[in-house]
Amino acid sequence: MAPSLRLAFVTDIHHGADKLTKLGSQALPLIEQFVAFANDYAPDAVIELGDRISDIGPSADRDLLADVAGALQPLDAPLFHILGNHDVNHLSPADNAAILGQSFDHQSIDINGWHLVFWQADTRISRETGFQHRPSDLDWLRQDLESAANPTILFSHLPLDDAAMHGNYYFQRNQRFATYSDCAAIRAVIENSGNVVLCVAGHLHWNNLNRIDGIPYITVQSLTESYTTPSRPAGAWASIEIGDNICWRTHGEDAIEVSLPLASRNARWVAPLPRFEELLRAEPGRGDLAGIKGILLDLDGVIYRGDEPVAGAAHFLETIRAAGIEVLALTNNARADADAYADKLNAMGIPFAADRILTAGAATAAYLSTLSSKPRVRILGSTTLRREILAAGALEVARPDYVVVGYDPALTIEDLSSVVDDLRRGAKLIATNLDATLPVGAGLTAECGAVVAFLETAGATKATIVGKPSSIIFEQAQQCLGLAGDDVLMIGDTLATDIAGGNAAGLRTALVATGNPPENDGATEPSVRVTNLAELIDLLPPLP
Repeated sequence: MAPSLRLAFVTDIHHGADKLTKLGSQALPLIEQFVAFANDYAPDAVIELGDRISDIGPSADRDLLADVAGALQPLDAPLFHILGNHDVNHLSPADNAAILGQSFDHQSIDINGWHLVFWQADTRISRETGFQHRPSDLDWLRQDLESAANPTILFSHLPLDDAAMHGNYYFQRNQRFATYSDCAAIRAVIENSGNVVLCVAGHLHWNNLNRIDGIPYITVQSLTESYTTPSRPAGAWASIEIGDNICWRTHGEDAIEVSLPLASRNARWVAPLPRFEELLRAEPGRGDLAGIKGILLDLDGVIYRGDEPVAGAAHFLETIRAAGIEVLALTNNARADADAYADKLNAMGIPFAADRILTAGAATAAYLSTLSSKPRVRILGSTTLRREILAAGALEVARPDYVVVGYDPALTIEDLSSVVDDLRRGAKLIATNLDATLPVGAGLTAECGAVVAFLETAGATKATIVGKPSSIIFEQAQQCLGLAGDDVLMIGDTLATDIAGGNAAGLRTALVATGNPPENDGATEPSVRVTNLAELIDLLPPLP
C-alpha cells in the first residue's frame, strides 16, 4: 500500500480591486475561510499556486502582497508559494521572497515518501510571444526528476498539458497565453523521468483534468473568479489525498470531486497511432491523396513568402512534374500578371510557365467577358489589373454598370469614395478576392478584403468575389487543367479561401503551415494538414 499524503491548495487569489470577472475585493475574507478549512483539514502541506494579487504598480503591489501574507500567516501546516505572472508584473522574485519569507528558486522536498517539486519557471508574460521558460528551468527540472527516489508530484503556476480552452472566459481567444509555448518539450522531460504521478497548476481560473501518458494534469479554480459562478466568487480551494488512488476535490461554489488511479512509476501508455494520413497512405489505392492527376496551388505562403522562396518548394514542383502531375498556380493576388509571377518564380530558381498561372485579376477579366462583350466598368486597383480588364474588352466609363476592385497600396479614401454613388445607383461590385491579409516576409500586409468591406458598407451592396474561395476561379482553373474535381488537389495556407473553395469545388485539399498562421475554424477541414511541402510529398502515393 502506498503511503498517504494530504495536501491543500489555493490559487489565483487576485487580491485587489474587482476587475472583469475577478472579484478581488473579496479575497481577504475568502482567505480567512480557506485558512480555517486548512487548519481543520490538517494537511501535510499547503501550496499556494500563484497570482496572489491583481497587479497595479510596484508600491500598491507590495501592499497587496503583504495583505495576502498576513492573511495566510495563521496556517498551521507548512506553506509553499509558486510565482504567478501577476506576482512578477511589477515586483521581482526577490520582492516576493522578502514579503512572503520564502525563496523563489526551484526547490523540492520529500514528505511521507512522496517527492514534491515546486517548479518556479519564468512566468513573466510577453505580449508578443506569451510565456517562455528559461533553458535553465528545464535543465533543473530534468536533473531533479532523474535523481528523485520517490514518486513525484509537480507544482507549477502554468498548466503543462496544452488543454483546449473552449469555454474559458480568459483563454478561449487567447490560447497562447494559457501556458508555455513548448509544453511538449516540458512533458517529454516529465514523462521520460518515469517518476511523476501528478501535476497540479492554477492560472486558468477553472477546474480541469487531463491525463497524458497516465499522468493526471489538474488545474484548480481561482479563489475569486466568478465567470463560472456569475455575480459571486467561486470561493474555491482544493484538497488532494494521495495513496493507492488520487482523490481531488475542489471546494466552494464551483465544486468538483474526482478519484483517479495512481499510475505506476515508469509505466507508459501505448504510443499514439501514426497520423491517419500515414495509415491510409499505407493502404494502396485508399489514401486521401491516391489518384491525384492535377494540382492547384496557392503561391503566397506556399511557394514563397514575400521575395523569399519557401524551403522545399522547388523540389516539390520538380518531383510532381516528373511524375506527370499537371500543375496550375492559383493566386488571389491581382497586383501582378502571370508573366510577372513567372519571372519572379524563375528568379527564385523555381521554373514556372506564365500560362500555368491563373491570377485573380485574369480570372476577373475572364468573368466580366461572360457578362458582356464590352462591359462598362470603373476599376479600382493596380495598373496590372486595369490593363487585364481593358484587354479583355471592358470599357472604363464615368457611369459604370460594374465597379471592379482589387487591392493597390496607392488607393486612397477619395478613390474609394468616388464609386459610392455608382454602387448606390445600382452598379455591381466585383472584387478580385476577399483576403484580409497577405503573408509578406515574417509578417502580414493588408489585402483586398479590407477594401471590399469599405465599399460594401458605404455602397450598401454585396460584392461578387471572383478569387478563392469563389466557384468562379475554381471552375476556370479546372477548365485549364481539364480534370474532374476528385482528380485535383488544392494546396493552400488559408482555410477560408484555399481550403473552403477547394472543398466546395469537390477537390481534395491540403493545408500547409508555411504561410498564414495555422487555423481551425471548427467547420472547414482539409483532406490533410501538413507542416510543409516536403511532408506533403511523403503523403502522396508512390510517384514513378
